[in-house]
Amino acid sequence: MGTDKEKDQNSKITSEVRLQNYIKEENKKQLISPLKSLTYFTIATGLLALILEVRYFEKFKVQIFSSRLSSILIAFVILLIANSKFGKKYSVLLIHVLLISIISSFGIMIYLIPKTLIFNSYLISLIIFIAALFLSWEVTNQIIVAIYYNVVFAVSILISSKEIYILPNMVESVILVLIISIIAVIASYINYLYRQDAFRKGYEISLSEKKFRNIFEHSAEGIFQISTEGKLRTFNPAFVKMLGYSNDNELMNLNLFENFFAKESDWELLSKLLEKQSKVRNFRVSFFKKDHSEITVRMNARLNTDDDGTTFYEGSLQDITQQVIAEIEKQKALEALKQEKMNTDNIAKKALTESNYKTKFLANMSHEVRTPMNSVMGFLTLIENDLFESVDELKTFARDARLAAESLLDIINNILDISKIEAGKMDLDEVEFNISDEIQKATSIIGQAIRQKNLKLEINNDFDIPEHLYGDPTRYRQIILNLLSNAVKFTEEGKITLSVKIKNTTSNFVELITSVEDTGQGIPPEKINLLFEPYVQVKTQKAKKEGTGLGLVISKEFVKLMRGEIKAESKLGVGSKFYFTARFKLTKDSLLDDISKDESRPVEHVVSLRLTKTSDFRTDHGSRKRVLLVEDNPISQNLEMKILREVGYEVEAVSNGHDAIEAVKTNLFDIVLMDVEMTDMDGITATRKIRELGGKPGKIPIIAVTAHSSMKDREKCLASGMEDYIAKPINIHFLKLTIDQWVKAQLKNTLT
Repeated sequence: MGTDKEKDQNSKITSEVRLQNYIKEENKKQLISPLKSLTYFTIATGLLALILEVRYFEKFKVQIFSSRLSSILIAFVILLIANSKFGKKYSVLLIHVLLISIISSFGIMIYLIPKTLIFNSYLISLIIFIAALFLSWEVTNQIIVAIYYNVVFAVSILISSKEIYILPNMVESVILVLIISIIAVIASYINYLYRQDAFRKGYEISLSEKKFRNIFEHSAEGIFQISTEGKLRTFNPAFVKMLGYSNDNELMNLNLFENFFAKESDWELLSKLLEKQSKVRNFRVSFFKKDHSEITVRMNARLNTDDDGTTFYEGSLQDITQQVIAEIEKQKALEALKQEKMNTDNIAKKALTESNYKTKFLANMSHEVRTPMNSVMGFLTLIENDLFESVDELKTFARDARLAAESLLDIINNILDISKIEAGKMDLDEVEFNISDEIQKATSIIGQAIRQKNLKLEINNDFDIPEHLYGDPTRYRQIILNLLSNAVKFTEEGKITLSVKIKNTTSNFVELITSVEDTGQGIPPEKINLLFEPYVQVKTQKAKKEGTGLGLVISKEFVKLMRGEIKAESKLGVGSKFYFTARFKLTKDSLLDDISKDESRPVEHVVSLRLTKTSDFRTDHGSRKRVLLVEDNPISQNLEMKILREVGYEVEAVSNGHDAIEAVKTNLFDIVLMDVEMTDMDGITATRKIRELGGKPGKIPIIAVTAHSSMKDREKCLASGMEDYIAKPINIHFLKLTIDQWVKAQLKNTLT
């Protein structure tokens, strides 16, 4: 690689060569017009000389005619050639030929007629001098002309007769010819220098113009000049292309202000800025393209004036549509990122809060689990070791152990439910059910606690609630049971009111609003919003029991799955009201739709019920039902048989599926309580085989009794042919209600 100095030197040499080539080409171009003029002059003067010389020198008229005519013909031929490519290329040669022909013709005249020496020498000198000034070619050519001019002149004198030497002023004529030749060369040189300088400046202007034109034509920005009225004067190809046009002609009759500005206010603002400060930079504006689509351009413009005083605007446009879109997207991304950060911070704070709640929850849970477990184990130990003084005290021990076990079971069920909710595995069932039946089941389960506190339970049902609905009765009942349990827990006297009303209906759906209102101690207003938060326990100074804080959270999730919402209202010292909405289908295949009506109907059916310690759930011994208990665990079998017989049923038990099938064939039983998990033959298989028996044995109601309580287990049992599903541990009131319901239904079907 060469040095920077060498590169500069080479660049200068290249520029000089280009300049010289440019001057040569321009010289050739500049010689065409003088050449043509010289030919016209030669033809005209030749004809004039021909006429005069032939007239005055008749002795040599043939020679004169031939000489002058030859010169005229040569000039005419050169004139024709000058208009061709050859003439333009070899213009210097043609001039030399023309001048030689002219000089030769004058030389012949001097030779033929020596006495014309002085006249012809002066005339040819004048022609040569004028040609030197007129042609403005390189001085070398002028020297050559001077040489052959003087040579021809000298030859003409030398070969002439001796008379030429005695002519007056001959010596002066020769000297004049030489002087004029020298002056012509000098004049040609001076003229050439001036012309050279002019060509150099022209070359620089040409380069500048070419550079400007190149920038103008190939600029990526649209360049324009417009009148103050908006008429387009000048614009480059980028301007045309940017606005979606195909050629210049399409834009010539358009007005920049009227046809391109998308908003009139933009032009008004731009014109004010230009009037005030004469120029504007980076002005963003929306333009219409040919197809009426919009682009955003960045405009630089200024006010300018022509030499004649005409004012106009000029400037450039840059299409920044994609840049603007990118800026908008960037801004959106930043906003989204900002929002995401806020969400992340909120999630982190919530997670930290929940973590703190969970820590407290686990501590409370340890207490909640250990306390009832301690009671169960303690009372059973007392009973086992006969550490009671009377039968009444024994019953008290057994009752308290049972209550502690029920409390422990509630805790376990809530923990299982909340774990399913957090794992996203909680689904709702969709079966036919009756609202009144579910309310009766819920109140039967909570009845013992209500009786112990001597509270009044009032049930208000909307008379127009359809008898058959489709949804998840188990979860609906669980919500009611959770709300009733809380109401009983925090109410020491007064009543609890359970109401179910129709809120809205459509052709496919009914929306129910269910409320549980108590006369308890109430909840502080600032703690209402915390009721449905996970792992949060709302504590009050008067509360004797706090619970796990999970019942309402679980209820909220169930309500959300039913496309409803749950809320609470409370006044300290007056009581609390919890209410929720839930949607149920009117037919099994109803499509999901929005409930648009808003009608609240009056309560038509009111039941006032006070639960007492009497055996409200015992059946008439005169119509005892025969129950087949299928249970392979001896302890569970003995316990369940004792419970069933105690509430009025005749019970027989078998320990496996095979014996259950054989027992059903005897047609002696009204209903079957089927354990699902058995070692010999499980309850699912046994149920299917019973259904295959046909006849009355194959239609006997079968209720699943199992420790598994998930929705999938329930679906599996119902799919095998079972009528209902009861989870262990068994609540005897709920069990009796379920048995009576299905036995009654079976009896009705038999009669019809």
